[in-house]
Amino acid sequence: MPEFKKYFTLSYDDGLEQDKQTIVLMKKYGIRGTFNLNSALLGEKSNIEYTGTIGFKNVDPSIVKKGLIKTAPANRIPADEIRQVYEGFELATHGAHHLNMRKLGKEETETEILKDREALAQYTDLPVVGHAFPFGSKSPALREVLKNNGFLYARALGSTKGKGEDRFAFPENQLDFAPTCWHIDKNIKELFEEFLSITPTKGDMLFYMWGHGYEFDFDVMKKREIIKTMEWMFDRVANDDAIISCTNAEAFMGHSSANT
Repeated sequence: MPEFKKYFTLSYDDGLEQDKQTIVLMKKYGIRGTFNLNSALLGEKSNIEYTGTIGFKNVDPSIVKKGLIKTAPANRIPADEIRQVYEGFELATHGAHHLNMRKLGKEETETEILKDREALAQYTDLPVVGHAFPFGSKSPALREVLKNNGFLYARALGSTKGKGEDRFAFPENQLDFAPTCWHIDKNIKELFEEFLSITPTKGDMLFYMWGHGYEFDFDVMKKREIIKTMEWMFDRVANDDAIISCTNAEAFMGHSSANT
């Protein structure tokens, strides 16, 4: 019987200032991961509101100044800091301008993705082979661009379904797959415990967690001790020889090479 592997990887969107603290924690435990950037928006400043019912949304700056609602900063790391901040981590495309891909034509889609990849390549020594759908938005044109231009994987939103080992199976379609979980999910600790407890018998297993840095800043997340839970997860990964901590690309390349 072949010996199957267990992979653990992170995926963070938008290239936010909060990534710096996440990276400090990742480096403390030797955790690898991927950051999905919008190259045309580097250095842009904005604020995010947590609505509770529909999630998170951008807020008009004039409302923020009046102090009418509670928001978290969503300031993007400027271009001259990108290489230093993300050194050693994978960068992936997230659309140059973070646009809704459903609203773009074929030519616009190609420009939005390939220009983003071209720009990000100057900030990293690792190949830019991944994509995270902005707003989770997809289109036939986008699928064609990813397929025809050598992208290895593309992450959607949502979370995987199923029970036991099947919940952590590698996706059949690497260019359109749901992550295992969002880092603010309420059941994340139980889900991770399940991942730890299973010895794979059907194939390689993947725990793929995604999020945005600003989500840590809201009071409801602080009360749920999201960062504390993440550090607990990182410590378990660092001390479990059965788990491979890796970038998104390393997970898919490792899985593919083991099955060829």
